[in-house]
Amino acid sequence: CYMTVISTNSDMNLEKFNSNDVIFSREIPGIPEERFLKYPNQWFVESALGCSCGFRHLMPCNFPELGFAEPVSWFEEEQEDIDATLKLVKVFKELALKGAKLDCVDAWSGGDKELHDLSGEVVVNFSDVSEKEFRLIEDYRHDFIYES
Repeated sequence: CYMTVISTNSDMNLEKFNSNDVIFSREIPGIPEERFLKYPNQWFVESALGCSCGFRHLMPCNFPELGFAEPVSWFEEEQEDIDATLKLVKVFKELALKGAKLDCVDAWSGGDKELHDLSGEVVVNFSDVSEKEFRLIEDYRHDFIYES
């Protein structure tokens, strides 16, 4: 399943944003990709499924061709995943708007403890990427900013 881990320099307790479909936990899952996070405060982001599978994801083979985009009928996504992702990205955007440094890694975890290279890094500028367009890119490190 997918595991999404984030790090930030913000001391904000992200548990205040917890809901039934977006859960921030200090108990990070121990995936090798956590080593790519840059900031001291680390969080695991769970969906209602207990992992991060309940969010919008894009595989690296489809990025950047499909990139960030609003949901479309030909690319099947569950409405619950879309709704949960909107809640998640609002938290990311709030942190970025407050000037916090924030990154995340979205990884497929099959229990492998060996560190693999990431497929790449992507800067998510919330002045260019709307909340509806955002989705997590598997095996990419995301760096979140808000710059005009």
